[in-house]
Amino acid sequence: MEFLKEHGFNDNDIKDIIDNNYPNYIENIKLNHENVLTIIDYLLGIGIERETIKELFMYQIGLFFKTKEEIESSFDEYEIESIVKSLNYDADNVELIDFI
Repeated sequence: MEFLKEHGFNDNDIKDIIDNNYPNYIENIKLNHENVLTIIDYLLGIGIERETIKELFMYQIGLFFKTKEEIESSFDEYEIESIVKSLNYDADNVELIDFI
């Protein structure tokens, strides 16, 4: 999970993410790290805070099993500014988004 450091995550963040997920989920994230980094870039680009992304990893890791295109398409269904504010307020609000 060292690849997450490229996006400002530190050792404690990575440990928290690992500790809050099943080992097979973490293995999937490692195997698909290029896709994961693309998703992180997208989320940061639309204004999702790094701490919110960490929470998404910890409690909604399934988001990172999707492609950037799937996430982008789903986010396009909503007013981006509103959904960004909602997610930055509470990462669990991701459940309100209808992912394809």
